[in-house]
Formats: sequence, structure tokens, C-alpha cells
Amino acid sequence: MKDFPITIGFDDAKFTFNSKLKTTDLIGIICQGTRMVGMVKKEILIDGDNATEVLIDLTKRNEKHVQYIITDTITFGGFNIIDIEKVYNITEKPIIAVTEKMVDLGAVRKALVKKFPNNYEDKLLNIVNAGDLYETSIETAGGHSKVYFHSKGIHISEVDSLLHKICIDSKIPEPVRLAHIIGTAL
Repeated sequence: MKDFPITIGFDDAKFTFNSKLKTTDLIGIICQGTRMVGMVKKEILIDGDNATEVLIDLTKRNEKHVQYIITDTITFGGFNIIDIEKVYNITEKPIIAVTEKMVDLGAVRKALVKKFPNNYEDKLLNIVNAGDLYETSIETAGGHSKVYFHSKGIHISEVDSLLHKICIDSKIPEPVRLAHIIGTAL
């Protein structure tokens, strides 16, 4: 793995469930190492089913350069849940979905059934297909922090190495952290 891997990190823009707006932006930040070199964005439906396709489209716009895809969890715009296996198969780029805490799958399933009683199965399937949730420890300026992740197309030891290269002051990888900051401002 290169010292300054080229990654694209994704997070969604700020949104409100009770708003008249039914979309929010999915923001992708391209970084070489921890230095931002580009940005892409496109609308996704809040609680919709198009985040996978949008993420693939935004990645393909930069596929010649990007080596790794990193996301802030697998859910965007509420319960617009990406299929990381499909993202990996179509883009042929390793994908890592990071989260700061362990996920309670039972609570997520219950929320999905309640919110989408007639069509929760596909959303739940995307969560199950994400595979195991792994844990690693990242050393940042603030000390050691635990981070959890799903991954496709990359060995777990390589994920650990990659995260150590692209996390600076936060356990959240820099491209994802920047996407979050920009998404909060939009």
C-alpha cells in the first residue's frame, strides 16, 4: 500500500425528516493521503433506495485515480442503505464502511420493520450482506480510539494499515470527516 493512498470518502449532507424536501446530498471527498484533492456530490432520496447507485456513479467519475472507497456507515439520508457488495463488484474498488460504535442489529431491524412494514427486507438484506462488523484501534493526536468497520475487497489487516494512514486527529478517516464537515455546512 502506498504511503499516500487515494481514497474517496462519503457522507450525507444535513437533512430533516419532517422537511418538505425529500432529498439530501451524498458528498464524496477525494484525498491523496490526508490532503483533499477533489469533491463530488449528488442528490439521494431520504429513506430511499438510490444511495448505492449514486455512490457508484460518483466513484466512477474518479475511478482512474481512486484506490479505496470509505463511507460513514452504510446508511445515508436516514435509511437509504448502500449495498457494499454491489459497490465493490461494480467499481472493483475495495470499500470500507466505518462507524464509531457497535451496531445493535436487533434494534435496527425493529426500526426498519416499523418504518417500512411492507418493504423492509431489501434494506435489511443490505445490512446483512455488509458482513461482519470488525473492530480496530486507531492512534490519533488524541490517543487510541476504537473504530468499527465492514469491508469488501480488502483484507482486514490492510484496512487497519489504511486507516492508520488516513486518520489524523480523529478516528474517522479524513475523507469521511471532511465530507461530514462539508455536508453539515450545506
